[in-house]
Amino acid sequence: MLLNLSILIFFLLFLIFAISKWKVHPFIALILTAIALALSFGLGGKEAVDVVLSGFSGTLKGIAIIIIIGAFIGEVLQDTGGAFRIANTIVKGVGKKKLPWAMGFTGYIVSIPVFVDVAYILLQPVTESLSVKSKRPVLYIGLALVAGLMVSHTLIPPTPGPLAVAELLNLNLGRMLLINIIVGVFAMIGGVLWVIFYCKKSWLKYDEKLKNELSGIDEPGVSKDTTVSGNVLLDLLPIVVPIVLIGVGSFLNLEGNNLFATVFNFITIPLIAVLIGAVIALFQLEKPRSGKLNTLVEQAVVKSALVIMITGAGGALGFVIKETGIQNQIVDVFANFPFLGILLPFVVAAILTVSTGSITVSLVGSGSMLAPMVDSLPVSPEMVAALIGCGSFCVVHANSSLFWLLNRLHEVPPKALYKTLTMQSLVMGFAGLIGVLLLHFFGF
Repeated sequence: MLLNLSILIFFLLFLIFAISKWKVHPFIALILTAIALALSFGLGGKEAVDVVLSGFSGTLKGIAIIIIIGAFIGEVLQDTGGAFRIANTIVKGVGKKKLPWAMGFTGYIVSIPVFVDVAYILLQPVTESLSVKSKRPVLYIGLALVAGLMVSHTLIPPTPGPLAVAELLNLNLGRMLLINIIVGVFAMIGGVLWVIFYCKKSWLKYDEKLKNELSGIDEPGVSKDTTVSGNVLLDLLPIVVPIVLIGVGSFLNLEGNNLFATVFNFITIPLIAVLIGAVIALFQLEKPRSGKLNTLVEQAVVKSALVIMITGAGGALGFVIKETGIQNQIVDVFANFPFLGILLPFVVAAILTVSTGSITVSLVGSGSMLAPMVDSLPVSPEMVAALIGCGSFCVVHANSSLFWLLNRLHEVPPKALYKTLTMQSLVMGFAGLIGVLLLHFFGF
């Protein structure tokens, strides 16, 4: 047993170092690790390859199309300005004094169909003009937005990472949504409170530049070149409808052969629910010509390809671990430490995020590693997913694209980002963990 555990630990460390230290692409590192691990546990060459391919294809079967459609919804929202209108409406309704909470909530909603980096770039005009109008540092507004963006990106399906975890762990999506929404609120509160209490005086040279450039703007978040016409309720529909359908369908499965039950059960299938959201999004486009539509679809496919491939590779690694049976030996090790067993998903995800700099890689990698043993852990599979999500917050630092995105957009020195963004992500992880432990205490 110790030999097999040592082999597994060696290859997992190899995976971490390959991605973070040696800069090997996550897809290549995951596939090579999966093949090498299969061979090390005695599978023949052809058998090892077959196991890896089975894990890869089995994972993507239920998720690849959904990821592409979800990305398409994000492309439409970006093209029509819908995400901008959502943010602007929320901010106006809340008022300047509660801007951190408004921005956090905005990020929470917008990042469900839109990747964090894209969503932040999209909302940059809101962030910067609100900074000037409220006389607060741009990091004060921007990191409040990041808190919401990261929560949805990490915890809420149909965002690709959480959806991949649901597929890898074979979860009930409705129960996962309920638990992760509650845990996400804890994480976001932690992130926003960090901003309120520790980022009020995080002034940058860039803040002075913004003050000079945006002093002529009369409306918060609205630049001279921005069009804000449109119905914000219609903008919300492509996001809200799929979530509602998936959630309701997971809790309620109608029986019988009548037309209503057949249609209901069909439209609540995750793939169909997200497709309905995409159809709704199409109505937001002005004169949706085939050329324009094709461009948006191609952009969605290109942006989704990397996530899909990494997800499939992570699934291949998890399937190898499952087929070798090593998970049973790992469970035996943790059987004598029940509380450590609860924290295992959190710790694994945190190690991967710190090492790889990618929340998506952390989610997929952790889900892959823990899937074979999920039924043996002292919490439900949905709680395992929540723990993985919380661990994936910890921590965002210099090997993260978001870290350098903020550095470029707002000219934030790395030292300042370590004190603000990195610490915020750590706080969010532990705040979410508190939420998970409370839910566990109450019997979830």
